[in-house]
Amino acid sequence: MAAKFTSESRRRLALVIGIGDYENVRELKNPQNDAKALSSLLQRIRFTTADQQLDKTRILFYFAGHGVQWEDQNYLLPKDFPDMDAADAKEKAEF
Repeated sequence: MAAKFTSESRRRLALVIGIGDYENVRELKNPQNDAKALSSLLQRIRFTTADQQLDKTRILFYFAGHGVQWEDQNYLLPKDFPDMDAADAKEKAEF
């Protein structure tokens, strides 16, 4: 017999990331505050927001920071992403 899961029996996990202090691209003012506020809200509705969770099947993902689109794909930029405007053509090709 299959087990029945209720909203109370399922563990809710959220991965919340806020990056504003970029090293090589324009700094953003609000991502850390947005991430803290969302984490607080999610915890109030019984989500677990943790530094590291592995092998989970259901995760809410939230990202506040820079992103780019390239060839119909979207990418999130890490804190140390290089300044592509300052890079020359060879550096861009290598990247």
